[in-house]
Amino acid sequence: MIQLFLKPSRIKQVDWEKVYYDITSIVNHFPTKIIRLESYPGYEKKLDKIHFDLIVDQNTPSEHISFWGDWMSYTGKGTLKFYKNWEKQLEFSSIGEEIDPSKSVYWFKHIPYKNDGDVPSANAILPLPAPYLDTEGVHYQSVIIAIGILIENRFPNAAFVTVLWGEEENMEEVEAVVAWLEHHFQKSFKPPIYFNRKQLLDVLRNEYDNDEELICRLAHLYRKKHQSNMQFAIEHMGYKATLSFYSKILADTGFGTYGFSDVLDPWVAVTQDLEAALELISESKKWLLLDENNEYRTREAAKYDLTYILEKWLNSYILWTPIQREELALFYTNKNALEGKTEGIFEAIITIMGYRVDIVPICVGEQELFEAFMYHDPKNAQQYKQIIDTWKVKNSDTYENLKQQIEAQAQQLKENPLDDFKEVEAKEDSSLSNDFLLTFAAHERYFVKKAIHSNPLFTRVEQAIKEFKARVIKVIQESDDEDYKNEIKVLPKETGIKYIKHRVREIGYNVHPDFEKWLEAIEDKKTLFYFHFAMALQVYDRNTHFSRFSFLWNRDSWTKWE
Repeated sequence: MIQLFLKPSRIKQVDWEKVYYDITSIVNHFPTKIIRLESYPGYEKKLDKIHFDLIVDQNTPSEHISFWGDWMSYTGKGTLKFYKNWEKQLEFSSIGEEIDPSKSVYWFKHIPYKNDGDVPSANAILPLPAPYLDTEGVHYQSVIIAIGILIENRFPNAAFVTVLWGEEENMEEVEAVVAWLEHHFQKSFKPPIYFNRKQLLDVLRNEYDNDEELICRLAHLYRKKHQSNMQFAIEHMGYKATLSFYSKILADTGFGTYGFSDVLDPWVAVTQDLEAALELISESKKWLLLDENNEYRTREAAKYDLTYILEKWLNSYILWTPIQREELALFYTNKNALEGKTEGIFEAIITIMGYRVDIVPICVGEQELFEAFMYHDPKNAQQYKQIIDTWKVKNSDTYENLKQQIEAQAQQLKENPLDDFKEVEAKEDSSLSNDFLLTFAAHERYFVKKAIHSNPLFTRVEQAIKEFKARVIKVIQESDDEDYKNEIKVLPKETGIKYIKHRVREIGYNVHPDFEKWLEAIEDKKTLFYFHFAMALQVYDRNTHFSRFSFLWNRDSWTKWE
């Protein structure tokens, strides 16, 4: 998910126009072939035929670049527009505002952090159709990142690119984009400042009154990254300010909820200290009780119960030895979820099925565990001792039993259709022939490989069309509705073509510029008969969609159905 912020007061028309031509160069030369939509299904009668001419209203005051996706990966999403005229761009950019021209683009007014789904803001406007672009699974993301890096380099301190919820995961892509830009423009480019927290912190230090506000700003920018945020904050702003900030976040989540664990577990992982974890909980409760007249906060504070925390940690294997933990690390655990990394489909399915093992990110001895709780709550020391002793008796065989259980589940997964998912992934990876990849320059191959992984049929279009036609024939042969088939055979040509155009618009396919001329030239009724069923076929998977799209694009494939 990408954001691009621009600071209007520091951008002039003459400079923006130069950037516009550079953006044009990027989208016209990107190796996966960027395309645009001319029309939209269900809204316009014309077919979508102008895909590669990305400049709209050329040589007019409204001239702009428009693109939607890319040809090779066969993926796309929202249409993006960049206007040549800066004033027009500002009219198009209706989201966000430059609050204070005297402050940097990276600054934003201090707002208490909420552990929710809010997205970052900046002292700028967004030249995009939404607060962020959800580009998951859409491969024109690389082009958007390229445009963002270009603009940020051309307008230092006036442009700001963020990649929500995955700066570590996206670093490889950013490096590939920088390499491509440098080769394409024969100039050096700096990666976005978002990928260098220390540099960003240095810029922000003079923008805020205290370290806690700085920590809050970074937490807003790097959403769902509690562990790395905490680590960075302790290293650069100190333990005290970090503890104060995250105790308030913890108080806001509600004791014992998933949100509570989302904050507490990363804190344990970073500090590796039970005392620090219990101190965070204690400070969180104190924060709630600051306002004694607030009934809601008083009720929330009353929920705080350290016996719950102790039992939770015991059931997350806090007393297991490092050797036992090393063995469990062979299985799927909550490590990725804890660190805020994106989990893949396969891992998510395993989690839903209950095969994931959650492990508290610290291991201690029995005496250390008891003393930590006793220190924070001496009056309940006996109760804590009883909980630990009871757990030890009940779980004396837990390790061996769990190990056997996971081994049995691992065997089950081998026989489970989940393995088919991995096999499909492997086949898609192997579908990319080295010969095809080597037709592209070294600085282009990263993007080509990603696109083909998403759409492996791109390298074997003829086979895809052949299999699609075979599927159509099979549907016709297996259909028992002879009356309908006979009706299609005698359908007037004009009616048949009208239906085909209707289905193209309804499904939303791009077609060849000569598509309508090709349709009118069809004389063989048999071809129109098969064509009718090819378009009537209800298709739900991407591979078959791409196969039918390729069939429509290639007139030579319309005949020879047998």
